[in-house]
Amino acid sequence: MPGLRNLLRRPGVTAVAPLPPEEGRGRIEVRVDGLACRSICVRRTEGALRSLPAVTAVRFEAGPDRFVLTHDGPPPDASAVARAVHSVVVAPWARRALAALAERLRVLVSRPRS
Repeated sequence: MPGLRNLLRRPGVTAVAPLPPEEGRGRIEVRVDGLACRSICVRRTEGALRSLPAVTAVRFEAGPDRFVLTHDGPPPDASAVARAVHSVVVAPWARRALAALAERLRVLVSRPRS
């Protein structure tokens, strides 16, 4: 299970690489760092990747977090893939709230006791 630290940072694409074609369709591997969970986050990321032009299927594989995209025609470019991943998972407002809470807890924990 990913740690709490993943809630406090934006997920990102660490690699986009071509894979050998299957059944005449192109495939690419997308490695993602920063997924906060294995259920809703993965489903939302799959949906965002599936909405990219020419993508016909998306499959998640854990450890390391990677998605395999099947596509017809030219593959989606890496910047479009990164934008799709950044657009999902925990909303920016929720990340800001969690970061503020973490900072507040850090201040409370590090305060010297008198």
